[in-house]
Amino acid sequence: MVRSSIEKQTDYTLKKLAAIAEAAGTSFDRAVKAEVYIAHPNDFAGMERVWKRWFPNDPPARVVIPYMGLAGKGSKIEIALTLLANDAKIKKETIETAGAPPPLGHEPQAIRAGNFVFLSQQMAFGQDGRLAPGMERDPAFPWYGSPGRAQMRYMLKNVAAICEAAGTTLSNVVRRACFHDDTQWFAESIDEWVAHFPGVKPASTTIKIGGPLLVPGANTLLDLIAYAPSR
Repeated sequence: MVRSSIEKQTDYTLKKLAAIAEAAGTSFDRAVKAEVYIAHPNDFAGMERVWKRWFPNDPPARVVIPYMGLAGKGSKIEIALTLLANDAKIKKETIETAGAPPPLGHEPQAIRAGNFVFLSQQMAFGQDGRLAPGMERDPAFPWYGSPGRAQMRYMLKNVAAICEAAGTTLSNVVRRACFHDDTQWFAESIDEWVAHFPGVKPASTTIKIGGPLLVPGANTLLDLIAYAPSR
Protein backbone atom coordinates (compact mmCIF):
# COMPACT_ATOMS: atom_id res chain seq x y z
CA MET A 1 0.00 0.00 0.00
CA VAL A 2 1.28 3.45 -0.95
CA ARG A 3 1.42 5.59 2.19
CA SER A 4 3.97 8.40 2.22
CA SER A 5 3.66 11.55 0.17
CA ILE A 6 6.67 10.70 -2.02
CA GLU A 7 5.28 7.22 -2.68
CA LYS A 8 1.90 8.61 -3.66
CA GLN A 9 3.44 11.21 -5.96
CA THR A 10 5.82 8.69 -7.55
CA ASP A 11 3.01 6.23 -8.18
CA TYR A 12 0.76 8.96 -9.61
CA THR A 13 3.51 10.28 -11.91
CA LEU A 14 4.44 6.84 -13.21
CA LYS A 15 0.78 6.01 -13.80
CA LYS A 16 0.47 9.12 -16.00
CA LEU A 17 3.67 8.28 -17.85
CA ALA A 18 2.51 4.72 -18.46
CA ALA A 19 -0.68 6.04 -20.06
CA ILE A 20 1.31 8.46 -22.23
CA ALA A 21 3.66 5.66 -23.27
CA GLU A 22 0.72 3.46 -24.25
CA ALA A 23 -0.83 6.28 -26.30
CA ALA A 24 2.52 6.68 -28.08
CA GLY A 25 2.63 2.99 -28.97
CA THR A 26 5.17 1.81 -26.43
CA SER A 27 5.43 0.66 -22.81
CA PHE A 28 7.68 0.75 -19.76
CA ASP A 29 9.30 -2.49 -20.91
CA ARG A 30 10.97 -0.37 -23.58
CA ALA A 31 12.30 2.29 -21.19
CA VAL A 32 16.04 2.87 -21.61
CA LYS A 33 16.69 5.96 -19.47
CA ALA A 34 15.03 7.79 -16.58
CA GLU A 35 15.88 11.18 -15.15
CA VAL A 36 14.29 11.56 -11.73
CA TYR A 37 14.23 14.87 -9.85
CA ILE A 38 13.33 14.71 -6.17
CA ALA A 39 12.86 17.51 -3.67
CA HIS A 40 15.16 16.05 -0.98
CA PRO A 41 17.53 13.07 -0.57
CA ASN A 42 15.21 11.74 2.14
CA ASP A 43 12.62 11.10 -0.60
CA PHE A 44 14.85 8.55 -2.33
CA ALA A 45 13.82 5.51 -0.25
CA GLY A 46 10.10 6.03 -0.79
CA MET A 47 10.56 6.69 -4.48
CA GLU A 48 12.70 3.56 -4.76
CA ARG A 49 10.00 1.35 -3.23
CA VAL A 50 7.48 2.46 -5.83
CA TRP A 51 10.05 2.31 -8.64
CA LYS A 52 10.67 -1.37 -7.97
CA ARG A 53 6.95 -2.10 -8.28
CA TRP A 54 6.69 -0.36 -11.66
CA PHE A 55 10.00 -1.75 -12.96
CA PRO A 56 10.33 -5.15 -11.26
CA ASN A 57 12.60 -6.52 -13.98
CA ASP A 58 14.94 -4.95 -16.53
CA PRO A 59 14.69 -1.35 -15.22
CA PRO A 60 16.03 1.56 -17.29
CA ALA A 61 19.28 3.38 -16.62
CA ARG A 62 18.51 6.07 -14.07
CA VAL A 63 19.85 9.31 -12.66
CA VAL A 64 18.31 10.72 -9.47
CA ILE A 65 18.94 14.40 -8.78
CA PRO A 66 17.84 16.00 -5.49
CA TYR A 67 17.13 19.63 -4.63
CA MET A 68 16.08 20.76 -8.09
CA GLY A 69 13.46 23.27 -6.96
CA LEU A 70 10.32 21.69 -8.41
CA ALA A 71 7.81 24.24 -9.63
CA GLY A 72 4.60 23.05 -7.97
CA LYS A 73 4.16 23.81 -4.29
CA GLY A 74 4.37 20.54 -2.41
CA SER A 75 5.78 18.67 -5.43
CA LYS A 76 8.33 16.04 -4.49
CA ILE A 77 9.16 14.38 -7.78
CA GLU A 78 9.45 14.87 -11.54
CA ILE A 79 10.31 12.07 -13.96
CA ALA A 80 11.51 12.16 -17.58
CA LEU A 81 11.64 8.86 -19.47
CA THR A 82 13.27 7.87 -22.74
CA LEU A 83 11.62 4.83 -24.35
CA LEU A 84 11.94 2.85 -27.55
CA ALA A 85 8.84 2.41 -29.71
CA ASN A 86 7.41 -1.10 -29.53
CA ASP A 87 8.00 -1.59 -33.25
CA ALA A 88 11.58 -0.28 -33.15
CA LYS A 89 14.21 -2.70 -34.41
CA ILE A 90 16.68 -1.38 -31.84
CA LYS A 91 17.27 -3.80 -29.00
CA LYS A 92 17.59 -2.88 -25.34
CA GLU A 93 20.64 -4.43 -23.65
CA THR A 94 21.51 -4.26 -19.95
CA ILE A 95 25.20 -3.59 -19.32
CA GLU A 96 26.98 -5.09 -16.32
CA THR A 97 30.67 -5.19 -15.37
CA ALA A 98 32.64 -6.10 -12.27
CA GLY A 99 35.06 -3.34 -13.26
CA ALA A 100 32.81 -0.70 -11.67
CA PRO A 101 30.77 -0.61 -8.43
CA PRO A 102 27.22 -1.98 -8.53
CA PRO A 103 24.47 0.60 -9.09
CA LEU A 104 23.34 2.81 -6.23
CA GLY A 105 19.71 1.70 -6.50
CA HIS A 106 17.29 -0.25 -8.67
CA GLU A 107 18.96 0.50 -11.98
CA PRO A 108 21.60 -1.15 -14.18
CA GLN A 109 25.04 0.33 -14.64
CA ALA A 110 23.95 1.22 -18.17
CA ILE A 111 21.56 0.38 -20.98
CA ARG A 112 22.71 0.03 -24.57
CA ALA A 113 20.12 0.79 -27.24
CA GLY A 114 21.40 0.65 -30.79
CA ASN A 115 24.40 2.94 -31.09
CA PHE A 116 23.87 4.69 -27.76
CA VAL A 117 24.79 3.79 -24.20
CA PHE A 118 22.77 5.44 -21.43
CA LEU A 119 24.69 5.35 -18.16
CA SER A 120 23.10 5.43 -14.74
CA GLN A 121 24.11 8.00 -12.16
CA GLN A 122 27.81 8.25 -11.47
CA MET A 123 29.11 9.40 -8.08
CA ALA A 124 32.27 8.48 -6.21
CA PHE A 125 30.72 5.56 -4.32
CA GLY A 126 32.26 2.15 -3.75
CA GLN A 127 30.93 -1.41 -3.61
CA ASP A 128 28.83 -0.63 -0.52
CA GLY A 129 27.16 2.47 -1.98
CA ARG A 130 29.10 4.78 0.33
CA LEU A 131 31.73 7.34 -0.58
CA ALA A 132 34.87 5.54 -1.72
CA PRO A 133 38.01 5.90 0.42
CA GLY A 134 40.23 8.89 -0.32
CA MET A 135 37.48 11.00 -1.85
CA GLU A 136 37.44 13.67 0.89
CA ARG A 137 40.05 15.78 2.62
CA ASP A 138 41.37 14.47 5.93
CA PRO A 139 39.84 16.68 8.66
CA ALA A 140 43.26 16.82 10.30
CA PHE A 141 44.72 18.29 7.09
CA PRO A 142 41.85 20.36 5.63
CA TRP A 143 44.02 22.24 3.12
CA TYR A 144 45.49 19.16 1.45
CA GLY A 145 43.98 17.21 -1.41
CA SER A 146 41.66 17.98 -4.33
CA PRO A 147 38.34 16.18 -3.72
CA GLY A 148 36.77 17.55 -6.91
CA ARG A 149 39.60 16.20 -9.02
CA ALA A 150 39.81 12.91 -7.11
CA GLN A 151 36.09 12.19 -7.42
CA MET A 152 36.00 13.00 -11.13
CA ARG A 153 39.02 10.76 -11.77
CA TYR A 154 37.40 7.92 -9.80
CA MET A 155 34.10 8.23 -11.66
CA LEU A 156 35.74 8.31 -15.07
CA LYS A 157 37.65 5.12 -14.27
CA ASN A 158 34.30 3.46 -13.59
CA VAL A 159 32.73 5.02 -16.69
CA ALA A 160 35.57 3.66 -18.82
CA ALA A 161 34.92 0.13 -17.51
CA ILE A 162 31.18 0.40 -18.18
CA CYS A 163 31.79 1.77 -21.68
CA GLU A 164 34.16 -1.11 -22.42
CA ALA A 165 31.51 -3.62 -21.30
CA ALA A 166 29.06 -1.92 -23.65
CA GLY A 167 31.40 -2.18 -26.63
CA THR A 168 32.67 1.40 -26.67
CA THR A 169 35.23 3.64 -24.97
CA LEU A 170 35.34 6.63 -22.67
CA SER A 171 36.39 8.80 -25.61
CA ASN A 172 32.99 8.10 -27.19
CA VAL A 173 31.01 9.87 -24.46
CA VAL A 174 28.96 12.45 -26.36
CA ARG A 175 26.87 14.16 -23.71
CA ARG A 176 27.62 15.18 -20.13
CA ALA A 177 25.41 16.77 -17.52
CA CYS A 178 27.32 17.47 -14.31
CA PHE A 179 25.73 18.38 -10.99
CA HIS A 180 27.75 19.82 -8.07
CA ASP A 181 26.63 20.30 -4.49
CA ASP A 182 28.87 23.38 -4.45
CA THR A 183 30.51 25.30 -7.30
CA GLN A 184 33.81 25.36 -5.39
CA TRP A 185 34.47 21.97 -7.01
CA PHE A 186 33.94 23.13 -10.57
CA ALA A 187 37.48 24.26 -11.50
CA GLU A 188 39.39 21.15 -10.41
CA SER A 189 36.58 18.84 -11.53
CA ILE A 190 36.35 20.21 -15.06
CA ASP A 191 40.14 20.32 -15.30
CA GLU A 192 40.27 16.58 -14.60
CA TRP A 193 37.39 15.95 -17.01
CA VAL A 194 39.07 17.81 -19.86
CA ALA A 195 42.29 15.84 -19.37
CA HIS A 196 40.42 12.65 -20.31
CA PHE A 197 39.16 14.13 -23.60
CA PRO A 198 42.17 15.59 -25.44
CA GLY A 199 40.35 15.45 -28.78
CA VAL A 200 36.71 16.26 -29.49
CA LYS A 201 34.98 16.91 -26.19
CA PRO A 202 31.40 15.89 -25.27
CA ALA A 203 28.57 18.40 -25.25
CA SER A 204 28.44 19.50 -21.64
CA THR A 205 26.51 21.42 -19.04
CA THR A 206 27.22 22.02 -15.35
CA ILE A 207 24.58 22.75 -12.72
CA LYS A 208 24.73 23.53 -9.01
CA ILE A 209 22.02 21.90 -6.93
CA GLY A 210 20.67 23.28 -3.68
CA GLY A 211 22.08 20.75 -1.23
CA PRO A 212 24.00 17.50 -0.78
CA LEU A 213 23.84 14.58 -3.21
CA LEU A 214 22.40 11.15 -2.42
CA VAL A 215 25.80 9.81 -1.34
CA PRO A 216 27.08 11.74 1.70
CA GLY A 217 30.42 13.32 0.86
CA ALA A 218 29.97 13.09 -2.90
CA ASN A 219 30.48 16.49 -4.51
CA THR A 220 29.73 15.61 -8.13
CA LEU A 221 27.11 13.61 -10.03
CA LEU A 222 27.46 12.71 -13.71
CA ASP A 223 24.69 11.93 -16.19
CA LEU A 224 26.30 10.56 -19.36
CA ILE A 225 25.44 9.24 -22.81
CA ALA A 226 28.02 7.52 -25.01
CA TYR A 227 28.13 6.53 -28.67
CA ALA A 228 28.70 2.84 -29.35
CA PRO A 229 29.85 1.65 -32.79
CA SER A 230 27.76 -1.06 -34.42
CA ARG A 231 28.78 -4.58 -33.47
